[in-house]
Amino acid sequence: MDIKTSIAANPAKVQEEQIANVDKDEDLSKEYVDNRTIIISLVHNYSNYRKANMKVLGQRKETIGSSISSCRILSSNAGEVNAYFPALVGLSPNHADFTTRVKAWLSNIQWVVNENDVPLNISFVYKTKQDYLNFKRREDAIDEEYAKVDRTNLSAIKEAIKRRVDALNTLESEKYKVGHPVNVEQYIIYRHCLLYRDVAKDTAIVNSDPSIRFYIKDEAKEAEKQKKLTEYRMQAMRNFIELNASPSKRNSLYIAIVASRNENVSEALLKSDVEKNSYLMDYVNTNPDKFNKMYSDKNITTRAFIETLIVRGELVRSEFNQQISTADGTLIGSNMNGAIAFFNNPDNKDMKELFENKLKMF
Repeated sequence: MDIKTSIAANPAKVQEEQIANVDKDEDLSKEYVDNRTIIISLVHNYSNYRKANMKVLGQRKETIGSSISSCRILSSNAGEVNAYFPALVGLSPNHADFTTRVKAWLSNIQWVVNENDVPLNISFVYKTKQDYLNFKRREDAIDEEYAKVDRTNLSAIKEAIKRRVDALNTLESEKYKVGHPVNVEQYIIYRHCLLYRDVAKDTAIVNSDPSIRFYIKDEAKEAEKQKKLTEYRMQAMRNFIELNASPSKRNSLYIAIVASRNENVSEALLKSDVEKNSYLMDYVNTNPDKFNKMYSDKNITTRAFIETLIVRGELVRSEFNQQISTADGTLIGSNMNGAIAFFNNPDNKDMKELFENKLKMF
C-alpha cells in the first residue's frame, strides 16, 4: 500500500498507584486500546530565495527516505518482524523470501511530507489493560528520566535524546508480545521516524543541525505535560506563599536552590530579601516541580546549613568527588546525604552546635 494514501521512580510503587486509580469494578484482564496519534511536521527554516519566490515555487515538499541503521534495527527482532511484516509484505514468516522482502520494504521507504502536518496513527491494541499499564509505567519512567536533562545545555539534550530513543525503541520492540498496532504500516513508519536522523525528537535541537528537516509532535502528550505543569505551578505558588510564615525555611530553600544550580552561594548570601524573593519567584515559574520537591525536603534546613558552612570555609567539599570534610580533614560524609545524616545524628549534636555558633559570627 502507498504510504501517502494510508496516512490520514519506584516502578512497583508507580504501578500500584496506577492500578489504584482504575475503577475498582474494571477488569484489568480485558482487552484495551491505547489511542494515540503523533504528528510529523516540516522544519520551517526557509532560505531567503525561497521566501522571495514562495508563490512561484509552490508548496515545499521533503522526503523521509530509508536508513541503513533504521533498517538494521527494525529487522533485527525476529519476533517483532514475524508479528508485523506478513501484513506488509504479503508473505508468511516461513516463506523463503520473507526476510529479503522485509529488508526490501524497509530499504525502500519513501514518504513525502509537505507543509501540512501529517498524522500517524500509532494506536495499539493490548491483550489486557494490565499489559497497557505495565508498558505505560515504563514509558513514563523513560520520559521522567529525559525530563531531568539541563535544557540550557544543547550537548546534554542531544545525548539525552539518544538515550531516550534507544530506550523507547527497546520498549516498543517488546510490545508485539502483548498486542498489535491498529495500523501496522503507520506504526512502523513511526518507529522508523524515531530512528531517522533527519527527524528531531525534541524541538530544542531543530535549529542546531541543518540536516534536521522534520520534527515529531505528540499533541496528547504535550497537552498532558502542560496540564501537569499548571498543577505544579499552582502547588508551587501555594508553597511559596506559605514561606512567608517561615523566613528561616525560605532562606534555607533559597540557599539550597542556588547550590543545586551550581551558582555562587557566597554572592547569593549577600542579596537583599527582595532580591531573594524575586529569585525564588522566578524559580517557581520556571521549575515548579523542582521547587515543590525541595520545599517538601524535610532535610532542607540541614542541607542549606552544610552549603553555608562550605562557603564559609568551615567545611570542605572535595574538588574531585562529593566527599565533605572539616577544615582539618575530619570526614563528615562521603556525599551530601552522608553529611546530612551526620548532622542529624544526636551523637553529633555538640559539633553541630559548634558550627551553628561559628555561623552566628559572620
